[in-house]
Amino acid sequence: MKKLIFANCILAIAVIFSFCAKPDLKQELSTVAPNTKASSRDECKVKIFPNALTPLTYCGTDTNLQDCGFSPCAVTLPGVEVVTGDADLFFGKTPVTFSISSDFGNSVILETSVNQIGPINIPSGECVSFTVDFDCTIHL
Repeated sequence: MKKLIFANCILAIAVIFSFCAKPDLKQELSTVAPNTKASSRDECKVKIFPNALTPLTYCGTDTNLQDCGFSPCAVTLPGVEVVTGDADLFFGKTPVTFSISSDFGNSVILETSVNQIGPINIPSGECVSFTVDFDCTIHL
């Protein structure tokens, strides 16, 4: 008799859980930001191609805690990198503003998965600010 009561309890619990309201998978997926591009859900990679092999200073890279206070350009994150040649910058937080400066003057082409701009002139001793939007679009 005890086994019969126990079996009925288990059967009742199984019936209750089998009829719980579960959303349809297609319906659930369609409510998750349908207008958001896949590229805006991940980090943005900015490829930088300089015209000459001179050192360029990237400020606002978020790769270290070095202050960009010396830069006359407005940036949103800390981090300073000095690179000679091509560079790749990765930004997990967007929108973000970073700057490029050069002691010798140079021009650069910047490219993301969404667009490309340039060549942009970086005058000697000055800096130019760039912004990366939510969808990885880069612009001045």
